Amino acid sequence: MNVSREENGELNAIVHINLKEEDYIDAVNKQLNDYRRKANIPGFRPGKVPLGMIKKMYGNAVHAEEINKKVSEVLNNYIVEEKVDILGYPLPNMEKTKTIDFGKQKEFDLYFDIGLTPQFEIKLDDNLKVPYYTITVSDDEINKALVDVKVRFGKEENPEKAEITDGLQGKFNQLDEEGNTLEGGHEHTGFFKIEDLKIKTIQKKFVGKGANDTEVFNPYQAFKDEEKTKAVLGLHEGTEEQWKADYQFEIEKVVRSIEAEMGEELYKKVFPNDELKTEEEFREKVSADMSKHYSKDADRQFLADTINQLIETANITLPDEFMKRWLLESNQGKISTEQLDLQYDSYAKTFRWQLIEGKLQKEYGDAATVTEEEIRDKVRAYFTAMGGDANMGSQIDGIIDSVLQNQEEKQKIQNDLLDEKFTALFKEHVKMTKKKTTTEKFFEIASNTK
Repeated sequence: MNVSREENGELNAIVHINLKEEDYIDAVNKQLNDYRRKANIPGFRPGKVPLGMIKKMYGNAVHAEEINKKVSEVLNNYIVEEKVDILGYPLPNMEKTKTIDFGKQKEFDLYFDIGLTPQFEIKLDDNLKVPYYTITVSDDEINKALVDVKVRFGKEENPEKAEITDGLQGKFNQLDEEGNTLEGGHEHTGFFKIEDLKIKTIQKKFVGKGANDTEVFNPYQAFKDEEKTKAVLGLHEGTEEQWKADYQFEIEKVVRSIEAEMGEELYKKVFPNDELKTEEEFREKVSADMSKHYSKDADRQFLADTINQLIETANITLPDEFMKRWLLESNQGKISTEQLDLQYDSYAKTFRWQLIEGKLQKEYGDAATVTEEEIRDKVRAYFTAMGGDANMGSQIDGIIDSVLQNQEEKQKIQNDLLDEKFTALFKEHVKMTKKKTTTEKFFEIASNTK
């Protein structure tokens, strides 16, 4: 057996494996003898089937299986022993590998294309300048937040007669084409706000009405929104015939929201740990709370901007044609050549970041890697925050095991933790240039970041 490698352009190489009969014949004979011992063929006692018959029946298939196993083993060992740093995995070179006849050949020459990992340098220091956005909350945003707070901490009343800003709780009954209650039709107790109705004539039907009053209308035509109609009627899994039908609506009660008044009582409900006396103090606290919320968005943008700059700075060349071929092979028909051509830049960016990420993890160790225990601690912390007892011992460990059996969920947790670690690492080592911006401008920047 002989294994050799020849360069085939930048970051591409061909591995040649020359396999002789003595490299695989023992494994072939062992497999054929196993077949012989297990074969159950009429006219022969178990284990007494002639080996020649077994070879005739299974010889080619066994040769193919064992040779493929041997080639895979040899190729993997060569890559490990020679410390060949590759991208993806080797792909058969069908141009150089001649057609194989397992029934006649004893010696085989097989060729494989490999993509080589590019060499590059990466360094985190003050030469890398990345913007960090501080989002200024506008007065309009604060005013909207205050309205929301007053509604959330307000109270409800049930007046006798409805006004256009009120909501109605009641029962829907589906009607037939003649306007009668449909036997076996859809029934649902639901709620809607009168001002959500898009047709003013239908709004007027409900203004001034109260408990036990009934009105017939078509919710789909009235709301002019398919999802809103389904939600009001409780018909997310219902038929089109049901949610486009006419309904009789019997009002059970009128619901009027009374906003909470500004004052210390409201301030204490919203921020129980703070002693806020004036509306100005309350507004400042709401603004700070909103800014804190936006800081998570700012961190995500900082991480994305840093990664983009690192990719640009590293200027990593990839064996693009090999990578495209590898992507097509590894996705097994899930993506076409045309789709790949359109999306390849995105794939290439991901490959480049993975290479940079790997190099940073080697350099910074725990600061850039996530351990199994950290993943478990994250799930444990979430469980505790939701009211669980952190001292439940083996019971909580069982819950964590159950959550992490879902590989997609586990990967998501790992990715989130990794983002947190890289954000902290970049904040420590790169030059952060603080920039103030408005919410609107920030989300415009974020939406244009690739």
